[in-house]
Amino acid sequence: LGLAGAGLGAAAATTPVFHDLDEFVSSEANSTKDQPWYVKHREHFDPTITVDWDIFDRYDGYQHKGVYEGPPDAPFTSWGNRLQTRMSGEEQKKRILAAKKERFPGWDGGLHGRGDQRADALFYAVTQPFPGSGEEGHGLFQPYPDQPGKFYARWGLYGPPHDSAPPDGSVPKWEGTPEDNFLMLRAAAKYFGAGDVGALNLADPKCKKLIYKKAQPMTLGKGTYSEIGGPGMIDAKFYPKVPDHAVPINFKEADYSYYNDAEWVIPTKCESIFTFTLPQPQELNKRTGGIAGAGSYTVYKDFARVGTLVQMFIKNLGYHALYWPIGWGPGGCFTTFDGQGEQGRTGAAIHWKFGSSQRGSERVVTDLPIAPTPPIDAGMFEFCKTCYICRDVCVSGGVHQEDEPTWDSGNWWNVQGYLGYRTDWSGCHNQCGMCQSSCPFTYLGLENASLVHKIVKGVVANTPVF
Repeated sequence: LGLAGAGLGAAAATTPVFHDLDEFVSSEANSTKDQPWYVKHREHFDPTITVDWDIFDRYDGYQHKGVYEGPPDAPFTSWGNRLQTRMSGEEQKKRILAAKKERFPGWDGGLHGRGDQRADALFYAVTQPFPGSGEEGHGLFQPYPDQPGKFYARWGLYGPPHDSAPPDGSVPKWEGTPEDNFLMLRAAAKYFGAGDVGALNLADPKCKKLIYKKAQPMTLGKGTYSEIGGPGMIDAKFYPKVPDHAVPINFKEADYSYYNDAEWVIPTKCESIFTFTLPQPQELNKRTGGIAGAGSYTVYKDFARVGTLVQMFIKNLGYHALYWPIGWGPGGCFTTFDGQGEQGRTGAAIHWKFGSSQRGSERVVTDLPIAPTPPIDAGMFEFCKTCYICRDVCVSGGVHQEDEPTWDSGNWWNVQGYLGYRTDWSGCHNQCGMCQSSCPFTYLGLENASLVHKIVKGVVANTPVF
């Protein structure tokens, strides 16, 4: 009892105490973006990449799986065949293992190239179901793109707001200014575990161009999931039955979001997108399994948890919240436009704090009024023009090779209409991650980074030579 009491006392001493929601919101800086001085804000929808909005348009969507499956007439039409022949070939694995061993002398790749038995144990731990989640596992039993559908099924995607409120409608909507609402959501999301957040104005025609043209409702892989459940899990059912094909995502006047065999509808009253990102365990991510290892998968689990909690928080304020992570559109563009990062040479976003070792942005479409956050300029996009580290360590040669960004990569699966860095994802291997872990901004973002590292970030952002 004494030990238990001591433990509770220690927890109480270190846990923030909020007497009301005003204190909860004010726990965040009284500004829509809490970034250091060297991170400069730009005009909305004017990131450091140059966008031709006359050409830039909605992409066909994740259902095509781009490079992984190819166009409809591609010789390889299944995920497995193309993934194994282009990304997971034995020669590719050998090159990656050799590169890791060269970089980390004495490193043991173990049975699966992730590390020794401890690394494998960590990987399988984070790819298992966690209690009460309604999720059936991650990676080991189901490919991760299917995971968000489980949460939609359990928590409700298009049902009425106020899930915990009396059914008589006696609980009104929360009313706050867009700026206060953003601060409130940021405080809540970080309380739930998010690393950083942003927001976009979905009423802007430019923002609508970030949303996929079509996708398969709720599930992100092929197949029909009308009923999902497993040993010890809560059975989850979709009503109506989910189409087994991609359908157009349309904006229409409607009370709720809905889908059928012909379309998926986002109500036009949903004029905000709230986004959040999570940092990966940086040291772990350097060595164990690359972008498909324990350092990455643990974040995907947290995405599902944090996203679901954010969704439920918004719904219980009396608003709609449509959490669908990578299904609404490509994550890197949301990060680039909402000010959490800039596009880097790998084609992915570099976070101003976490570097390349971050995941997101996850997207929650809502009718809660939220003040949008602007794009940033921290010098990272320009820095990548003369830094070739990720290009040099890439074992497939897929990272952007030219010095300058380009309008056209020559690859049909890349979105057109912007001047940026282009990556050939057809050679990118899940067991690699060399580019992420080698990025200078990843090192500068380490929690144990020294003062000089923080000074260097300011120099990078403000010195023309960079």
